[in-house]
Amino acid sequence: MGNRFWTIVTLALITLVSCDSSTIFVESEDIENATWSETDTLYAKFEVKDTTRYHSVFLNSRFSSEYKFSNIYFKVILDGPGNQRIERVRGFEVTDKAGKWLGSGFGSLYGYAFPIFEDLSLKQNGKYKVRIVPYMRIPDLNGIHDRGVKVSLGQEIF
Repeated sequence: MGNRFWTIVTLALITLVSCDSSTIFVESEDIENATWSETDTLYAKFEVKDTTRYHSVFLNSRFSSEYKFSNIYFKVILDGPGNQRIERVRGFEVTDKAGKWLGSGFGSLYGYAFPIFEDLSLKQNGKYKVRIVPYMRIPDLNGIHDRGVKVSLGQEIF
């Protein structure tokens, strides 16, 4: 019952988020055994049709107390038309210094929307692909239950 409940909650949240008019892409998946391996890349493909507005890419994920670290790092790559490539390593805090979860949630699961790329000026219409992989000192990260990508439109570029 527990997994089914959380799957329904996740789908409901995705539905609510996708109703946001600024959201142009949202996709999520459960992680088997709640363990994200460094060899398990998250792929997402989305299409840019409006180059007059900024775009932001978020990694949505839920963590439980099985995750033993206060932060997390990701290697992220965004490929686009015309051989465009942006590659970064991004780090985020998931708990404060006392170990209190910084995300939103209840019970034992806490959700995060990590801003992987913010306010990007994507100058070409077309298909883009984002790749995200954990970039930590250990190969397998326990306590990460799901992951997904959300792409949203921001303000107009002047």
